[in-house]
Amino acid sequence: MAELKTSDWLQTDAIQRVFDVLEQDGDRARVVGGPVRNALLGEPVEDVDIACTALPETTMERAEKAGLKAVPTGVEHGTVTLVCEGIPFEVTTLREDVETFGRHAVVRFGRDWAKDASRRDFTMNALYVDRDGELFDPLGGVKDCLTRRVRFIGDATQRIREDYLRILRYFRFFATYGHGEPDPVALAACTAERDGITDLSAERVTKELARLVEAPRAAEVLELMQSAGVLTPAAGEPVELDLVQAVISAEQALGLNGDKDLRLIALKDERSCVHLRFSGMFCKREHAAHQARRALSAHGFGQAHLKSLAYDLSPPAVGDGILLSALDVSAVEELRAPWSFVTSWTVPELPVTGKDLVKAGVVPGPQIGTLLEAAKKSWKASDYTKTKQALLAELLAAGEAGTEPSDD
Repeated sequence: MAELKTSDWLQTDAIQRVFDVLEQDGDRARVVGGPVRNALLGEPVEDVDIACTALPETTMERAEKAGLKAVPTGVEHGTVTLVCEGIPFEVTTLREDVETFGRHAVVRFGRDWAKDASRRDFTMNALYVDRDGELFDPLGGVKDCLTRRVRFIGDATQRIREDYLRILRYFRFFATYGHGEPDPVALAACTAERDGITDLSAERVTKELARLVEAPRAAEVLELMQSAGVLTPAAGEPVELDLVQAVISAEQALGLNGDKDLRLIALKDERSCVHLRFSGMFCKREHAAHQARRALSAHGFGQAHLKSLAYDLSPPAVGDGILLSALDVSAVEELRAPWSFVTSWTVPELPVTGKDLVKAGVVPGPQIGTLLEAAKKSWKASDYTKTKQALLAELLAAGEAGTEPSDD
């Protein structure tokens, strides 16, 4: 394939140095999987994985002699990470499965490239290329890759039973790379084996769904997963897709990049999703986004309300709330102006501080907090125009009179 022979990523000094380290004493090395697939499809090539015939201990010895950092990231399974010019390369000895049970397998190291290919998941991932760009395709994966057909290697059911995460990986790969209809054999196997998803860790499922929801065909593939009965065991409960599909449509209509966290927030729709696991930062964003959506539903998208919400919650939270409101409006275009405004508005800083109040004679204590809250209310009502002097005078006068400051 000409596009491989001329690939810039394959001609870098770093990767060629790694090949020099690996290809000694008759050993061979080839880039495998994702980089080859992506190069053939014209997609960006990011992390580079390399398969080789050398044993992991030999790989580490050679790397250290050459002055490269070698990290035994999974040496029991044949994997060593070599770092060259600051770039990590995951290097794995050719393997074949002796016994598989779930995610784990007993493997035997070898020198047979076809057997190594046979233990992988999809044909488009069982592609290899050497340092000169020569392609090695032991299982006919190139045709599947170029036609964007996501197909399991060998028996689909067996591949899935080796690791049930492959069900979600299948849908993620189809959403990312697939064209046309799903492979019927793959879809039937995923549907039949879906209950195995419940045995997976919440972290693995959540990570896979997070990658799936940002894929180009996420909306339609989520619908496919729903009809195949895959989403319920993944989330741990029934999932409604209306909100996430509305958010995806809104992002596309507004010309925005897909935000995987917001899409996951929409997929959860404030429900527990008991089989998923999210960070505290994610949950904080989720809470603020739904809080903004409820406020927008109740009080609309007027500019004064948008400013007030953004002041209280933050502009990004209100931006999230606006996109989550895609299900609540008659047309997505209704969201364009408020979204553009709130995401470009800089929240002003309240000109009065607690120190200002103490300096003006207010005794430190709970009254400081009460007065600052009153200042915020008055300042908002003035469209954030009242000066420090005006606010202080108003607060002090109201304090002496025992009344609230004026909003006028």
